[in-house]
Amino acid sequence: MNTASLIEGQAQRLPDKPAIIFHGESITFKELDETINRFANYFTKKGIKPSDKVLLLIRPSIELPATVFALFKIGAIPVFIDPGMGARNLLGAIAKVAPDAMVTIPAVRMLSLAFRGSFESVNLKLDSTTLRKASKDESSRFEMRDAGPDETAAILFTSGATGKPKGVVYTHRIFMAQTRILQQMYGLSSDDVDCPCFPLFSFFTLAMGMTCAIPDVDPSHPSKVDPRPIVATIQNNEATFAAGSPTIWMNVADHCLAQGIELPTLKHLVMFGAPVDISMHEKWSHILPHGTTYTPYGATESLPISDISGSYILEHTAQSTSEGAGVCVGTAAPEIEIRIHNDDEFIVAGEVVTKEYYHEQQATAQSKLELDGTMWHKVGDVGTIDDKGRLWFWGRTSHVVDLEGRKMYPVPCEMVFNQLPSIKRTALVGPTIDERTVPSLVIQLEDGSTKMTEELLEQLNQKRDTYEHTRPIENFYLKKDFPVDVRHNIKIDRLALRRWVEQNAN
Repeated sequence: MNTASLIEGQAQRLPDKPAIIFHGESITFKELDETINRFANYFTKKGIKPSDKVLLLIRPSIELPATVFALFKIGAIPVFIDPGMGARNLLGAIAKVAPDAMVTIPAVRMLSLAFRGSFESVNLKLDSTTLRKASKDESSRFEMRDAGPDETAAILFTSGATGKPKGVVYTHRIFMAQTRILQQMYGLSSDDVDCPCFPLFSFFTLAMGMTCAIPDVDPSHPSKVDPRPIVATIQNNEATFAAGSPTIWMNVADHCLAQGIELPTLKHLVMFGAPVDISMHEKWSHILPHGTTYTPYGATESLPISDISGSYILEHTAQSTSEGAGVCVGTAAPEIEIRIHNDDEFIVAGEVVTKEYYHEQQATAQSKLELDGTMWHKVGDVGTIDDKGRLWFWGRTSHVVDLEGRKMYPVPCEMVFNQLPSIKRTALVGPTIDERTVPSLVIQLEDGSTKMTEELLEQLNQKRDTYEHTRPIENFYLKKDFPVDVRHNIKIDRLALRRWVEQNAN
């Protein structure tokens, strides 16, 4: 079993079908497989061997999937680290995984010279931008290494948005299962066209035989992405599927609404990696006359877990969310089993669930659980499952405010107050004030004001007193800006906000 066999299969089944379109260039599945083989021969000649860890920091391009599948064919282990996690986390992750080689853009090679300590294990440095030229004389045939289903295929680092970045060990079995499940979830086929705004997702759609029309944007900084190339890519290639960070699609939605643009070919718009506000689904309902949004729930360690469409949210769950039920993240994905552990904690099992973190024994032990002979993953989130099998997300376990046995969950509380038009977002925190936990709500207003007016305070008190689960909130604080994750600029750092309240209250 080797994940690269999926591309070989498409090259045999659909040799002349466009596989990748980028910068006006189009290559077929046959040409992609031949490019992969040339890369594999070139990498082998340069000294890359089975089980070698190879750091990849490559911009969206034809070279990216070709490099990944070439390494799979060799039996080497591509290492994916999100550059959007920030320089400190990036360098720490590189040092942790100790790659044997790297295939990167020239800027990363310069970084490796400036920070030699993090790159001291690297014996081979290759420039991703010159790979096709460097490998043009290599053979277009390569004997793919047969890999065991549970052999390490790749290492993907978590973003570090909710803790220290950790390397998640992926096997060929997991990649195969993810491809199969995602194809079933969205009913995708080789007739579909993908506009990938998250580069790694294109590996799955290529494996399904879909054409990938890659927009010329840098998805590592989603808040700065220009929406125009994405819209043009969707329109020019009649894309039916697109995926990426909610931050990217927020910018695209605002652009489309401002310009009166509809995207009639787009059937599935998939957003993941950060929370998606109900208003996003509402915006896109005006842009997608023949499609809808989707917000799959999952984590690097277990993807996908569940899925829900924007049309279903707007019709069936939005009102409950606004009243404090939490955020509905849908029903279990195919082949996935979900349970509630210790009253409120999500645990999941299935072939897509990873077994370990790379060289992180303690973290692995803390996140894995064996029940009835099955290995389960603790997602690190809390919530509930209703009688229809729908998951309701209440927040991270580390963000729960514990009041001597009574738990207050962030998302159900925050969603109540977020309905006020003057409020941009809120965060429930439990600072220690006078040696006791004081449930408090930190608020960011739309206009950035930090002045608490009598009118606003009255509105907040009224909202708080309306619902039993919000009544314990004692204090309200206004803050101009919220600390958020570097990657998506959406995930709120509630622990930092708790420290801020403690510093200002004591």
